[in-house]
Formats: sequence, C-alpha cells, structure tokens
Amino acid sequence: MCNLLNFISMKTKRKLGMKAILKLAVLSTFILAVVSCSTESISEDGLTNLTSTAAKAKKLRPIKNTFIGVDRFEDGLLVGNSFSGNLSHGGKYTGEGTTTDFYFTSASEATQTSEDFMLVANGDKIYTSSKVFITFSPESILDGTYSSGTYTGGFDIVGGTGRFDGALGRMDMDNGVFISGVAKHNAKGTITY
Repeated sequence: MCNLLNFISMKTKRKLGMKAILKLAVLSTFILAVVSCSTESISEDGLTNLTSTAAKAKKLRPIKNTFIGVDRFEDGLLVGNSFSGNLSHGGKYTGEGTTTDFYFTSASEATQTSEDFMLVANGDKIYTSSKVFITFSPESILDGTYSSGTYTGGFDIVGGTGRFDGALGRMDMDNGVFISGVAKHNAKGTITY
C-alpha cells in the first residue's frame, strides 16, 4: 500500500511540475511577443530608435523643381530672396534664402552663396546651401544697375524636417535668368531621404 501511495504521489508531483513548466512557457511567449511589438529601442544605450518612420531605408531619388525668386534688400544691400515654385516629392513650395557671401570675380561676373529653406505643401522643410555664378548683361553693366543677366550653379541639400529629416542631395540649375530683382530657373538632381 505504501508503494502505491508513493507512486500516486510521484505521479501527482510530475503532473504539477508539467503544469508549472507549461505556465512558464506561456508566460515567456507572452513577454517575448510584447517586447517584439514595442516601437522603442531594444538597445540599452539609447542610440537606436526603431519607429516605423526611422526604420524605413533612405533611398536615392531623382528630384527637380521650378523656381521664381524675388530679391530682398536692406539698406541697399542684397540680403537674400523669397521664392516659390513646384518641387517633385514636395509639390508647391515657398522658401527663403539668406545671402552669406556676394563678391565680384570680374567687371561682369559675381559669385553668391546662400543658406536656404523650402517649405513644401505638407509643411515639411528642405534645407539647402547654394552657390551661384552670375554673369551680368552688358546693358545692366553700362547703366550701372547690374539688374539683369544669367546665372548657373546649384545647391546642396543638407537636411530637413518631417520625411526630409536627414535628407542629402544636390540639384544643378538650368536656364537661370534675372531681371530687375526677379530670378527664374529650373533645377534637377538627386535627393536621398
């Protein structure tokens, strides 16, 4: 009889032990599922944030725009421009450029650099750094206004906000013309975002 009770007791202990193991396995699976679905970083150093936006791979894409700008002056000095146009990957945009340097390289040519931003249709921004090479028309040189001519150059894309956060790229200008403080050009290049 003692052996029978001992056998039943051992069987009961094994059964209880298997239930405990099963419960532990279910609990472990649940914890693993919760941790796997988290959008926060798994890394403890805080350097990695795997949100759905940040986890998307950045891609190199072609980009082009149209541009119409109006020069801004303060105390007779060119300080920048306000502009608008249409941009692939952004739609209609407005923007502003701030002249960082302007100097004559000859009697008929000058170089202008600026820091700019474009505010695209959805409210995101693209930041750029421009360098433009200007050739003044002979007529505007003769009358001393330097108010018309052509320009070439381009701008580097150096960041942005929203989907353009961390964007990089380059666009080169085509058909740049200006007259009486109004400039127009098209540009094309690539952007990575």
